[in-house]
Amino acid sequence: MLSSHRKLVLIVDDTPTNVTVVSGVLKDQFRTKVATNGEKALAIAMGLEKPDLILLDVMMPGMDGYEVCRRLKANPDTAEIPIIFLTAKTDSVDEEKGFEVGAVDYIHKPFSTPIVLARVKTQLALQEAVSEAQEARAQADQLLHALLPKKAADEIRNFGTVIPRRYENVAVLFCDVTNFTAYCDQHEPEEVVSRLDALFVIFERVAAKHGLEKIKTIGDGFMAAAGLLHEIEDPIGSAVRCGLEMASTLVEAHLGWEVRVGVHAGPVVAGVVGQERYQFDIWGDTVNLAARMVGMGASGSVAATREIWEQLSSSFHGESLGEIEVKGKGAIAIFGIRAHPPA
Repeated sequence: MLSSHRKLVLIVDDTPTNVTVVSGVLKDQFRTKVATNGEKALAIAMGLEKPDLILLDVMMPGMDGYEVCRRLKANPDTAEIPIIFLTAKTDSVDEEKGFEVGAVDYIHKPFSTPIVLARVKTQLALQEAVSEAQEARAQADQLLHALLPKKAADEIRNFGTVIPRRYENVAVLFCDVTNFTAYCDQHEPEEVVSRLDALFVIFERVAAKHGLEKIKTIGDGFMAAAGLLHEIEDPIGSAVRCGLEMASTLVEAHLGWEVRVGVHAGPVVAGVVGQERYQFDIWGDTVNLAARMVGMGASGSVAATREIWEQLSSSFHGESLGEIEVKGKGAIAIFGIRAHPPA
């Protein structure tokens, strides 16, 4: 179905009678412009208001219709404009040549006015349907990239699935709001959601700055990873610096919240689950331990295991936060990592 906007049809023919006939057929339903030679046709087609469809005579003095069509199809600005050839030729070879240079249809002279109108309407309807499909695809791609990391979204778009993979050296970051449940119970839903949205906007920006990819949000928790879908020189250091900046930026934003951050690194399994609602996620002991770190975190620091702390001790300040019992691992020492105080 054509939109209510009156489409513009460019009629290109060097015979005044043909122009009069075709213009008369179209004038009640379409706007028209006229060109009597190939050069003028190109100038109009490449102007500020491009035609929605071109009716193009094949045989014209100087530049013929085939050459006009070639030039229009070679220009990205005009390549998508549908072109219907007008011709007195009935040889199938001529029609084949027209389709080869990019025409979508032929109308033979002398004109049948119902055929002219029907074919113009058909091609414009097809063009509109294609445009709507392209717009829908673009919106779907935009939504997909909003739900998934870029690499995973591209893989689903191109292949229809994301192959589950194991990644060996990934730094996983968890961050949550201290006492959020009590805050949620004591404030109006609009305020809770608004402030939480502002918080996650900050976290997304800081994560991207440090090369981390957002994995998901869980309630008031934010999960991101470094070294997962693209290589990064120092995943662990990047994750810790990201966590520290999240905490400091939150103070500067005056949201009135404090956050706890936990980081761990190691192998993870990553993939997409669900069909109606895609969810990219990561699993494994590394993820579980990073989540456990959050509960040990203190304001302004990043909680991590001794193993992680020892890899960063030359670049950060650290202090013991005690131990936690982890099933299958026993007692694990936890350190709070902070930036070095200014000299």
